[in-house]
Amino acid sequence: MHLINSLPMSFTCLQQASKMCQFLNTLFIFLFLNFHESAAYQDGISFTTPNYPRPYTGQLSERHTVSVNQSQGVAVVFEQFLASAHDCVIACPTNDDGCSSLCGDAMDHGLVPKILRVPGNAIVTMVSVEPNDMFPHSGISGKIINYDLNRNSFFECKDQIDLSSRETYYFVSQNYPLSPTSEISQCIIKFLTSGNRQGIRFAVYDFYLNQLQHDSFFILGKNGKNISIEGFATEDEPVAYYFQNEADVTFSISHQDHSFTQKRFYILVNSYEILPNTQCDNTGNVDITLGQSIKFGTQQFGSNVYDNNLNCGFNYTRTATSNSLFALAIEYETEKCCDTMSIDGLTEDQQIYQGFQYSSLYFTKNEKLSFLFSSDPIVGGTGFNASLEHIDCTCSAGLVLVKNNVLTSPGYSNSISYCPDLFCTPKVQFQDDLYDLQMVFTDVDLRSYSLNNDTDSLTLFDAYDHTVVQMAPSYFGFMTFWATVSPVTLQFVSKSLTAFPLNMIGRGYSMNLNLVKKSIVSEKITFTDSNLFKDISKLNLSSNDTFEYVVTGRPGTQIFIYFFTKTTNQVFIDIFDGDSMDAARIDNKALYSNVLENGPSMMLSTTSKKAVIHIRGNPTFVGKNTDFQAMVTDLKLDESCGPLVYSMRNAKVPYKNIPLQGTNCYKILHFADSSYTPSAFMSVKFSDNLPLNLFYGLTTSTDYFLAKTSNDPLPEDLFTNYLVLQYSSSIAATVDFSWDTSSICTPQKLHILKNNSIQAA
Repeated sequence: MHLINSLPMSFTCLQQASKMCQFLNTLFIFLFLNFHESAAYQDGISFTTPNYPRPYTGQLSERHTVSVNQSQGVAVVFEQFLASAHDCVIACPTNDDGCSSLCGDAMDHGLVPKILRVPGNAIVTMVSVEPNDMFPHSGISGKIINYDLNRNSFFECKDQIDLSSRETYYFVSQNYPLSPTSEISQCIIKFLTSGNRQGIRFAVYDFYLNQLQHDSFFILGKNGKNISIEGFATEDEPVAYYFQNEADVTFSISHQDHSFTQKRFYILVNSYEILPNTQCDNTGNVDITLGQSIKFGTQQFGSNVYDNNLNCGFNYTRTATSNSLFALAIEYETEKCCDTMSIDGLTEDQQIYQGFQYSSLYFTKNEKLSFLFSSDPIVGGTGFNASLEHIDCTCSAGLVLVKNNVLTSPGYSNSISYCPDLFCTPKVQFQDDLYDLQMVFTDVDLRSYSLNNDTDSLTLFDAYDHTVVQMAPSYFGFMTFWATVSPVTLQFVSKSLTAFPLNMIGRGYSMNLNLVKKSIVSEKITFTDSNLFKDISKLNLSSNDTFEYVVTGRPGTQIFIYFFTKTTNQVFIDIFDGDSMDAARIDNKALYSNVLENGPSMMLSTTSKKAVIHIRGNPTFVGKNTDFQAMVTDLKLDESCGPLVYSMRNAKVPYKNIPLQGTNCYKILHFADSSYTPSAFMSVKFSDNLPLNLFYGLTTSTDYFLAKTSNDPLPEDLFTNYLVLQYSSSIAATVDFSWDTSSICTPQKLHILKNNSIQAA
């Protein structure tokens, strides 16, 4: 809390302010005491970041070794300390015992001490301990001075300080940052200036006194301008007071032995020229149309310090639409105590910027934004650089592709970022009887939110509403994807937060859409009573061909497709419920998770006797060893027969107790050997003797008939990956089967064994 008191020069006491007047009457007597000139802080070693007061980037490395008398210590004090987070000033005793340091934004925090103290000789280093963040920070300016270890004092009461030069006077309490070692009563310091520097500024960066313990601190100026400073005066922000020609400071601090809160003050005192305010460029009132952006800020941002005595107003308006916002990108850093930017309209409350780096992007629905930047006559800093855009947040409705094109997030090509609170679902449609669609994400740059550990997201869905890929800011993986049927949908979601660091704003996404001519290899399949099954395996999936099967079943039947291998991402399977691609598609999402490779086989079916089946390797994921195995039939069994097809992926592990019960039933036994080696064989074992027809391969042709009963003699090894069983049974019989590969059979021997197996039957 800051109290400003104006008293007439006669110090006539008003009855309701008698305590203050009694003090000032006493002070009036002290003012006639003799003061002595002080050279305090005039002697020392000054150091700054390169080219100070210009902003700096890059690494720091500077070292000073300071020797003092035996009874002295070394203090490092600062008038500016706004630096990269890992740029530090480190003060160490020469014996390297007990270093202390300040880093980053030391001047931005009221409770951070602004001093480094070393008892005795010291090594003072200004150094970047980690890579610089490359923001053009205002820099570091400090001085290394010695002080008396017995008194720990940086001034003498009754000092008279001449501020006519540009030198900063570091007005620091005794034993700072700790409480004074003894009581201080009625200490008076006189500040004066002359020449063309007629103003005096007190920049209070760190202050705590307790008036309940009779502490007091007054600044008395000419013409009756008097200031009282109390309590945690800098708990929120530093404060500054301005006087002309001369000012006297008088203070008293009671002694305290034990306290968590140290009584202290750290005040920078400077003189300055009193000059009129000046304006920035591009100030005034501007209306921004939809899609337009405008830049404004201090001159030579990042390369030179902004001017003193600035008073710059910027006022912007827009005509609101249902899907537009103001987007403000701003970089900002100024002298902490005294130079500010106030913004009205960004939020419900006025925003005031001062001090250390702000690099942020803001969105607002408000139609008016006003900015007022002001700087005082001293010091300075980096300044600010801003861009304001009237941004269009309209989602794309999608594309109907007739040639290659590009799909982007709203504002990707011409805005600084994308809007908050988006839920965009553009569809991409293409002529899928002629083309496949290649989708290449050339850029995915999304926002994350550390406060709630949440992110924006980008999700690609295929025509079956299956998730092809979901991307978040941490996504690292494939960027090219394919679709064989239309449409595909891209879901782009952004959270509702409206403020972000500039290094995390996210541009959105950009995706190239390329039409690739289909290469169709077609085969017709017609089922009859003597031709019930068709294998559709062993395809050259890396050829980029689409393998098409046009299937016709017997009258009154349906088409059933049984799958033996998992197809997730590697193989496209599109099944059309009719005789062309114009027919409805069969939902294939179950294939991504439900294919059982060891047991009853997964099945999809049409509603009629017609089907068109397309199988294509996914160019992004398919490999030399990618395998797809399946079969097609129009045979539908009574439910009492149980599953028609059992398949085994694992070799040497028997599948046991497959039930053989029901009337006019079939069982197909299959193993999925991806190597397709001719030396792979199957073995079967029946639990009971029952009549059946056993066929070698995927057929019911009598040419491949093996047995009439389960007890008929069979070769131990059947060199085929299919066996068909036809049976009617009222008993609970079962069959076991397994498969393996032979290491001793040559292709010639295998051919003979297969023929012998059939002939023996």
